[in-house]
Amino acid sequence: MANCFIKCCRTVKHLPVRIICLLVYILHTSCVDYYLVEHKDISWLGFLVADVIIFCLFIASFLVSYHNLRGSRSDSTMEKAGSWLGMCSWFLFSTIVATKAGIIFIDFADDLDENDFFGPNTLKTSLALAGVVFLLHLSSLHDAKPGSERRAYIEELTGTVIFDIMDCVDSMEPLFIKEDRDAFPPGLVEAIVAIACLNFVIPTIPLLTLTNTKFGHAKLPRRLVMLHKILLAYIINLPLLIMRMILWHGLNHGVSIFSLKNVIVIAMVSYDFYEHHEANMDETREDNDNKDKLEDGGLSGEAYNLENRFNYD
Repeated sequence: MANCFIKCCRTVKHLPVRIICLLVYILHTSCVDYYLVEHKDISWLGFLVADVIIFCLFIASFLVSYHNLRGSRSDSTMEKAGSWLGMCSWFLFSTIVATKAGIIFIDFADDLDENDFFGPNTLKTSLALAGVVFLLHLSSLHDAKPGSERRAYIEELTGTVIFDIMDCVDSMEPLFIKEDRDAFPPGLVEAIVAIACLNFVIPTIPLLTLTNTKFGHAKLPRRLVMLHKILLAYIINLPLLIMRMILWHGLNHGVSIFSLKNVIVIAMVSYDFYEHHEANMDETREDNDNKDKLEDGGLSGEAYNLENRFNYD
C-alpha cells in the first residue's frame, strides 16, 4: 500500500502546484477585472484578451517545464524554452497587474465602500494574490530539493518577493480615503502608485537571473548576487520607506507595520554588504602578508602557490 501511494505521488509530482497556480491566477484576474468593469464600463473587459494570452503562456510554460523536469535534461533547447517561457509569462502578467492596479488606484480607489464585499479589502487581497502566483509559478520551474545548495540559491534571490508584493499593496492603503488624498501635495498620489506598481514588475529581475543560471545549476559571481541585494534594499524598500515617512511625519498619516520590514531589509543588506567588503579586505591583507613572507624567504614559491590555491575565491 505504501509503495502504491509513493508511486501515485511520483506520477502527479509537480501537477498540483501547476493546477493551483492556474486557479489562483483565475481568481486574481477575475476579481481585479470585476473592479474595472464595475467602476469603469464594459469596454474594460478588453483586458480579457491579455489575460487569456497570459493564461496560455502559463500553460505552455508548465507543459514544457513538466516535460523537462520529468526527463533526463538531455534537450537543452527545451530546457531553455521552458525557462524563458516562465520568465516571459511572469513579466507579461506582472505588467498587466501593475497597469490594472495603477488605473484602479488613480481613478476610483477612493470611491470603494468599506461595507461592500468588493470593497478595499477584497481588492488588496486580490492584488496580493499576485505574490502567491509568483511562488507557485517559480516552484513549477525547478526541482531543487529542500536544503540543497541550489534551493538556498533560489531562495536567496526570490525569498522576499511575496513580502515585497504585499508591501507594495499595503503602501497604497492611504489612497482609499478621499479626505487623505485631497490633502496630499500634487504628484504624491502618482508617486505612490508608480512605486507600488514598479514593485510588481521588479521580481522579473531575479527570475531572469535564475533563467540565465539554469535555476542554480550555474552560479552567478558573488558580486552580482550582492548587486541584486542592493537593488532589493535601495530600489524596492528604500522608496517605500521614504514614502511612508512622508505620510507619517509630513501628513500625520498612520504608519504601516511594513515600514519596519523596509528598515530591516535595508539594514540586513547593508550589513551583508559591509561584511562582504570586510572579507575581501581581509583576503587582500592576507595575500599581501604572504607576498611579504615570500620576499623575506619565509615561504617558498611552491608553498605560496599551494596556499593560494586553497584560498582562491
